[in-house]
Amino acid sequence: MDEPTSAVIADLQQRLDGARARSGGGPELRQILILMGMAECRRGEPAKARDLLREGLGIAPPEPVELSQLARDHYFLAGVASDLKDFPTAAEHYGKAAEFAATAPGFDANQRLGIRERHAFALHETKRFADAYEANVALLADAEQHFGADDHHLSTVLVNTAQNLYALGRLAEAERYLQRCLALARAREDLEREQDLLYQLAVVCGEQGRPPDARAHLAERVQILEKIGQPRRLEAARRALEHFDRHQVRKP
Repeated sequence: MDEPTSAVIADLQQRLDGARARSGGGPELRQILILMGMAECRRGEPAKARDLLREGLGIAPPEPVELSQLARDHYFLAGVASDLKDFPTAAEHYGKAAEFAATAPGFDANQRLGIRERHAFALHETKRFADAYEANVALLADAEQHFGADDHHLSTVLVNTAQNLYALGRLAEAERYLQRCLALARAREDLEREQDLLYQLAVVCGEQGRPPDARAHLAERVQILEKIGQPRRLEAARRALEHFDRHQVRKP
C-alpha cells in the first residue's frame, strides 16, 4: 500500500472510531464508512471495501438527498461486489444506482442504460432469471427507442435476454433473440460475435430436438472461416462440428 493511501486510511479509522462513539453521528459515520470503503478498494482489499460501503450506504443519507452522489456510491459498491462474484449484493446496488440515476442530473441516456444492463446481468448471475428477463425486456424497449431497432448497441442486451430465456427453458424465444442479434453482427461484419452466435444457435436448436439445424449452424461457422482464412478459429470450429457428428453417430 502506498504511503498516501496508508495515511488516509489511518486518519479515517480515527475519525470512524470517534463517530461510532458519539450518538447522533449517523451522517458523519455514513460518509466516513463510504470513504474508507473506497480507500480499501484502492489498496486492493475489495472484501473490506464492500463491507464498509455496504454498512455506510445502509445508513440514511442526510437531507437534502443528492441523487447523483447516491447513484455513484451505489454503483461503486455494486462494481466491487461484482468483481468479488457477490452477485446478490451487486444486483441490489446496481438496482438502486439505476433507480437514482433515472432522475439524477449528470447522467446521460447511455450511462443510465449501461447501469440497467449491469443490473440485469447481476440478476441473472444470482439465478433470478425471471427478474433478469423482465429487466432486460424493459431495457431493450428503451434502448430501441434511444438507438433504433437495428443498431449494434442492442447486441449485448439481445444476447443477455436470450440467455435469460434459455435458463427459463423458453428455447424457441431465446432462438429468436439470437437470430436477431446474428443479423446485427452480420450487418456490422463482427466476425467474433457472429461465430459465437452461430454456436449458441446450434446449442439451442440441438436442445429443441432439431439436430439438422444445429449442424447447419456449426457447418456455417466452418464455411465462413474457410473463406476468410482464420486458422485458429477454423480449427476450433471444425472440432466443434466433428464433436457434434460423433455425438450424433453414438445416439441410438
